[in-house]
Amino acid sequence: MTPAGDVLFAPGLRRRWRSTQPLVWEVGRKGGTGLRVTIPAGTEFESSVPWWARWWIDPDDPRYLLAALVHDYLLEAGVYGRAQAAAEWYDGALAGGAPGWQARSAFVAVAAWAVYGGRG
Repeated sequence: MTPAGDVLFAPGLRRRWRSTQPLVWEVGRKGGTGLRVTIPAGTEFESSVPWWARWWIDPDDPRYLLAALVHDYLLEAGVYGRAQAAAEWYDGALAGGAPGWQARSAFVAVAAWAVYGGRG
């Protein structure tokens, strides 16, 4: 199992990763928003990185697993749209211990995908 903050991740059954405990995620960077989402234990998700960017960010880097879990859950549960899920990916990357410069750069790519490539 791979730790990321207080959440542990293990290999998934149908997808690459799954959470091993529930996670209460507060939406919004500043906190105190009161908008909380509970992600159940056992939630399966992907940590996707385009093949051409894997030299720079490893999709299995534990510092990005929390970000991937939050992002995928918000989208797949229909809780928030792509733009908000991208913003939460960034907050999750920082909370998972990713370097700020790398998280910011990757966030630009995630947000661009949300705006330009993720339609459909």
